[in-house]
Parts: sequence; C-alpha cells; structure tokens
Amino acid sequence: MEVLPNLSQIKYLRKKLNISQKELGEKLDISQSTISRIENGDMDPPYSKVKKIIEFLENERMKKKSSKKHAEDIMTPNIISITPDSTIKDVITLMSKYNFSQIPILEKNHNFGSITAKKIQKHITTTPDLINADILTIIELPFPEVEKNWNAKDISNLLIKYSAVLVKENNVFIGIITDADFLKLTSN
Repeated sequence: MEVLPNLSQIKYLRKKLNISQKELGEKLDISQSTISRIENGDMDPPYSKVKKIIEFLENERMKKKSSKKHAEDIMTPNIISITPDSTIKDVITLMSKYNFSQIPILEKNHNFGSITAKKIQKHITTTPDLINADILTIIELPFPEVEKNWNAKDISNLLIKYSAVLVKENNVFIGIITDADFLKLTSN
C-alpha cells in the first residue's frame, strides 16, 4: 500500500509555481472547489486524485528547473564596441545612435575596458575639452566575461556590480548582456 503524499505540499507547490487553483483544475480536469477543499483539509480525497495533483505539480517544478536560462539565451549577439584608439566624441556618437549607456572597449578579441555614459558625463561636465580626448583617458574596468552556458542567476548577480557582461564561446566574444536584456526575460 502506497502512502498518501502530504496534502500541505499541494498548496505550497502550486503557489511556488504560480499556478492558480482554477488553472490546476483545468489542467487535471478537477474542479477548482475540489482543489480548494483538498488544500484546506476540508475533504478526505481519494489517493488517485492527490497523486495526480502531486505528480503534475512535481513535473511542472522539474520543467521549470531544467528550463533555466543561460547566457546564450539572454545575450544580445551583436556587440557594439569601440577600440582603444577611439575618442570620447566617438563614444558619445555611438551611444546616441544605439541609445546605449555603456560600451565595451574591444580590439582583436581582447577586452581592454569599458566606458559608461555616467563617466563621460562626469568628466565632460567639469572639463568640456575632454570630448576630443582619447577614450583611454577615462577608461573604466573591463566588463566581466562569462561562458555562454553560465546561468542567468549568476549573471544577474554580476549585473548588480557591473553595467554589462560579455559572453564568450571558445575564447571569442559572441554577445553582451545588460539589465535591458534581463528585462526582456520578464516580458516573455
């Protein structure tokens, strides 16, 4: 004889998966009121019904777990970058054209550094003549580099500290990830 799964798991799993009682009922052909009574302990459900619900929820949980996003799923594949011999004016032109607030400094697949709109604004506000200066005069740290199979959670943690992350495959840059790329995930 099999042991009846813990009924408190049903409500916990359902809520964790963001599935309403109505949705769950529709998927399993069980009325929403029956699911509610099972979750609240107001009925003594048949083992088969509880097993069906628990198996469905566990299967959904495993699907979500295995479908986690990776760098290659989130990244923007076309990296707009500048070279170390660019001027601050060149960067401003690129940032304006593409509506970017940060750009990596790359050359021959080498990550020299980065530049952000905030840094440019800070410097040209106090010293307007810097607009024609070499970008290396106000260069910032390079964006972190990750492999294409890095998971989204780890990349999100990097984006708390850095304005972008570069994605590599076989030591070649294949994409860039910014906060805007993460926002696209939530709209899908």
